[in-house]
Amino acid sequence: MSIYSSLYAGVSGLTALGNSMSVIGDNIANVNTTGFKGSRATFQDILNTTVTTGNGTTQVGQGTVLSDVSSAFSQAGFETTDSITDLAIDGEGFFVVRPEGTTQQLFTRAGAFTINEVNALVNSAGMTVQGYKLDAESGARVGTFADITLDSTIAPPIKTSQVTLLANLDSTETKSASTVELNARWDATDADGDGKIILETDYTHSATIKVYDVQGNSHDVTIYFDKAFDGIANKWDFIVTTNPEEDMAKLGDATAGVLASGFIQFTNDGKISDIQMGADGPATIEGSGEYLTFSANFFDTNEANAMSVELDFGAKWNGTAWVSDTLATTQFASTSVNMFQSANGFARGEIQDMKIDEYGVISGVYSNGKTIPLYQIAMARFNNNQGLDKLGGNVFRETVDSGPPAINPPQTNGLGKLISSSLEQSTVDIAVEFVKMITTQRGYQANSKTIMTTDQMIQTVVNLKR
Repeated sequence: MSIYSSLYAGVSGLTALGNSMSVIGDNIANVNTTGFKGSRATFQDILNTTVTTGNGTTQVGQGTVLSDVSSAFSQAGFETTDSITDLAIDGEGFFVVRPEGTTQQLFTRAGAFTINEVNALVNSAGMTVQGYKLDAESGARVGTFADITLDSTIAPPIKTSQVTLLANLDSTETKSASTVELNARWDATDADGDGKIILETDYTHSATIKVYDVQGNSHDVTIYFDKAFDGIANKWDFIVTTNPEEDMAKLGDATAGVLASGFIQFTNDGKISDIQMGADGPATIEGSGEYLTFSANFFDTNEANAMSVELDFGAKWNGTAWVSDTLATTQFASTSVNMFQSANGFARGEIQDMKIDEYGVISGVYSNGKTIPLYQIAMARFNNNQGLDKLGGNVFRETVDSGPPAINPPQTNGLGKLISSSLEQSTVDIAVEFVKMITTQRGYQANSKTIMTTDQMIQTVVNLKR
């Protein structure tokens, strides 16, 4: 083996350690870069040379080479910010972003996002965050995986399709307030001129719930209860009503405002056993539905414009019988009271604020008091993060080595959760990098010494001819 081999070994050390110092310098430069994943340089020896010795042969190394620069895809700490659209990933996964003018998908851990001039959620490079559009009522995903763009700052009105009332009706009430049916006590024409459509003495209990028509106008719907006029035990009559002047289907009629009427039958232990509607207020169970429905027309006499509204007393029809929910309308020996009442639908509203939860659901907070789900942020996961290709700007590109991305909502399929108003910090530990810098510097000096010493040895050989 030639003495010159030691020169090349020293040079290989200088080259490898020089590259290592570049990695260290890059880490230190990005110590405050959002979502930055620090790199680590690793080395391997170069193929050995076989030399002859007194006992046969042996191997002598020929230096070192930089074998790999890997990224530390570990969890970093979080920095709290005052921007709702700043997002940090706690756990596995990457945000999916699309560069403007392309269909390419890139991936990042840096969640410093903003809303741009066209209401798209973008990163600092203008790449649009990807996700799923959500149904305003159910929150279910609709459409395909696409750009997150808040199409409008206005929440259009949604008409009411279900009214829920869970009440307790006092079982100690023994008789009806009248000898006629409850709906017959309603007089929209106020024939007696007392200014009342139904007298307070004509019913035992009531509840008023606000509903919305297709244009977002609100209407009060009042449900009146009274012990059954026919004297059957554990039976209560009810009517569903609205302002007679708003009941366009029967405007001017004495029954205007009565949207539905019927009765609830209870068991001896206070649970619903039957619910039926009378002819004066048509109601049916539509298709394979679980609730009785009634119609309300707040516009005109055209039946096609009527709203179909489900009436939920806390019991569902299973095709053969009524089955009470855990929380349902009951008949117990205590004061009649409304335990819960609500109606879906809402009026038009203007967006006033926004929030993002740990599942990546972006919701708008509107002037009508509603919080409406708009989009859900998507996340990606790879079989081999080390195989990703760094493109700069804190983004990565998939490669054959990384495998294709598995894209899902946060907290599914092993993906982490999102933290709003937070940013993930760099994984670089400045103290560790300084230690690496010192050892790299000393290694570089030692390899330089190898070259200098070898040069002196060669010079000694040259001087033998003198």
